[in-house]
Amino acid sequence: MKTLDSRTALALVAGCLASAQVGKVPPALGAIRDQLGVGLIHAGWIATAINAAAAMLGVLVGLALGSLGAQRGLLAGLLLLGLGSALGAAAADGLSLIAARACEGAGFVLVVVAAPSLLATAAADDPRRRRRLLTLWSCYMPTGMGLMMAVAPYILQHHGWRGLWLANALAIGTCVLVALFLKLGAVPGSGPRPVPVAMFSRTRLAQPAPWLMGVCFGCYAAIWFMIATWLPSFAVEHMGYTPERATWLTALAVGGNILGNLTTNFWLARGVPRWALLAGVSAMMGAFGWFVFTAGYDPVLRSVAAVFVCSAGGVLPAATMGGIPLVARTPADIAIANGILMQCSNVGTFIGVPAIAALATVLGGWDGGRWLIPVLAGVGVLAAWGFRRIELQPAEDAGRDSPAGMLAEQV
Repeated sequence: MKTLDSRTALALVAGCLASAQVGKVPPALGAIRDQLGVGLIHAGWIATAINAAAAMLGVLVGLALGSLGAQRGLLAGLLLLGLGSALGAAAADGLSLIAARACEGAGFVLVVVAAPSLLATAAADDPRRRRRLLTLWSCYMPTGMGLMMAVAPYILQHHGWRGLWLANALAIGTCVLVALFLKLGAVPGSGPRPVPVAMFSRTRLAQPAPWLMGVCFGCYAAIWFMIATWLPSFAVEHMGYTPERATWLTALAVGGNILGNLTTNFWLARGVPRWALLAGVSAMMGAFGWFVFTAGYDPVLRSVAAVFVCSAGGVLPAATMGGIPLVARTPADIAIANGILMQCSNVGTFIGVPAIAALATVLGGWDGGRWLIPVLAGVGVLAAWGFRRIELQPAEDAGRDSPAGMLAEQV
C-alpha cells in the first residue's frame, strides 16, 4: 500500500501550513517593530502568541478530539488559522496583532493535535506505513518554517509584512477548499470513539511518561525557538549580516532540522535508548545554544553552531512523537498524548522566547540572557533521566498485547 493518499497528504500539508504561521514572524519582526512601534519584549510576545493557545489548550483539545474526530478537528483548525492570519494583516497596533496571533494559536493546536491522530488512525492496520507517516509528520515544523523563511524576504520586499500575512491566509483558504472538496470532516465516525474525560483523568493524565517526554520537548522547543526567532535580528545587530542573509541563515538552520528528524530511526534501530537521545540532544542544545549568543567569538563559528544545534536537535521531537505509541493503549489515547506533548512544547516556546529577550534587556545584553539556555537544557536532561526508569521497565504481558504494544512495533 502506498504511504500517502489524498487525506493523509492533506494532513501533512495542513501541518506545514500551521508551522508556516510560526515561521513567518522572525523575518518580519524588524518591519513590525518599525511600523507598529513595539519594543523587544513586546515583539517576543507577538512571535509566541500563537503558542499561547497551545500552551493552555493542548490536553483539552486532545480530549475534545476523542469525540469530535481528527478530521473535523483538522478542518476547524485550518479555518481558525486562516481567520487569524487575515485579522493580523489588518492589525492597527501590537495588541491587536497579538490577539490575531492568539486566534492563529487556537487553529495551530487543533491542527497539530488532530493531524498525527488522523495519520496514525489511517494506518492502524499497517505498522510500516504508520511508521513512515509519523516520520514524515515529525518534519512538519522545520518544513513549514523553513519554506516560509525562504519565501518571506521576497514577499516582505514587495508587499510588506501585511502582504505576507495575507499570502498565508490565501494559502490556508486554498487548503480549506481542498479539504471541503475531499469532504474532510464529513466522514461519520472519523477519529476515535468518545471516551469519558474522567477515564483520562484517572489513567492517561496520571501517567508520568507523556509528561516527562513533554518536559523534554518543552525545553527543546524553548531553546530551538529562541534561536529560530531571534537569529535573524541578532545576526544583523551583532554578527554583521544583512537582513536577507540573516533570514537565509535562519532558514538553513530551521530547514536542517528535517535531517535530525529523519535520523532518529537510524539511532533507535542501532539500539540507542530513547531516553539517551532525549538527554544527549538536550545537553548538546544547551552547550551550542549558549555559544550562539556569546559575544567575542567569530560570527562564522556562531553561525555554524546555530545551524548545527537547530539541525541535530531535530532528533528530539521525532523521538518524543515516536514514543507516543509506547504510552498510548488505545487509538483515542494517541490524541491525549499528542495534546500533552503539544501543550508542553508550546509552554516552552511561549515562555522561552520572550524570557530570553527580557533577560537580555534587564542584564544589559545577550551575554546575560544566554544563561537561560543551559538552565533549560539541564531541566530537559533531568526529565530524560526520569523517563529512563520508565523506558527500562519490563513490559507487562497485558501491555504487549494491547494496542500500545502493537503500535510500539513501529519504533
